[in-house]
Amino acid sequence: MSNAHLPPVPPENRSPHGGSNAGKGEISPKEAKANATQRDPAQQGRQGNTHQNTTHQGYQQDR
Repeated sequence: MSNAHLPPVPPENRSPHGGSNAGKGEISPKEAKANATQRDPAQQGRQGNTHQNTTHQGYQQDR
């Protein structure tokens, strides 16, 4: 069995409340640009953590 396509979820395991609609994957270009401008790259992922990791290197002490 290939991992590229998952098997369908059995009806017994589905939520009776409908669940989420995972079919919408793409957003409009306007929304994508708005989301990109709201994010601060200085606080994202490894690049955002660089400032925290490199600020006080001189004050670290061995145990």
